[in-house]
Amino acid sequence: MGEVKFLLSQEDIDHVAKVAGNEAVKAFVNQQKKAEKKRSRANDKIRRTKDMLKSYRRMKATLDEETEFTDEEKIELRWRFVEDLLGSADSFTEKSEHVVIDSEKKRQENLYCVHCIENAVTLYGEECEKSSNEEAKRRFRELYAMYISEDGHSVKEIAEAENVGEKTVYKDLGMATKILSVYLLGM
Repeated sequence: MGEVKFLLSQEDIDHVAKVAGNEAVKAFVNQQKKAEKKRSRANDKIRRTKDMLKSYRRMKATLDEETEFTDEEKIELRWRFVEDLLGSADSFTEKSEHVVIDSEKKRQENLYCVHCIENAVTLYGEECEKSSNEEAKRRFRELYAMYISEDGHSVKEIAEAENVGEKTVYKDLGMATKILSVYLLGM
């Protein structure tokens, strides 16, 4: 069989070029959107990690002060609400029960969050200790001093203790938070 040849007019060539150009632009825009979504997710994880670290001491203090209600205490608490109100027992019992359930649920969430933060910080600390990179070790110390230690330190105090500038501390905390977010929230 012989070779088949097609004759295209300039109009046909222009149309093919236009369609190919439009498809190329669509592909480029889609790729840009995907890249932006990925950056946004990464930034969101870092922001969530910072928020969790900022709340760590408060959650830990709340958990230390609270004790879990036993089933008997939950029942007693519910009935105290009812006795105090001496009204429509059904609606008040339901409301007081929700208060107890919500309190316990929040306590469990805080307990889980504190556990996750402590586990992530421990793993990150082990990684830094094994590293021969002194900057990595410093970043961990700065992160720990800023968010985890019982007596929180300011950026100025951390900078003085580590003999670095405050800008360096902010940069280090950003890098440490980014690494910690992988341990805490995954890739």
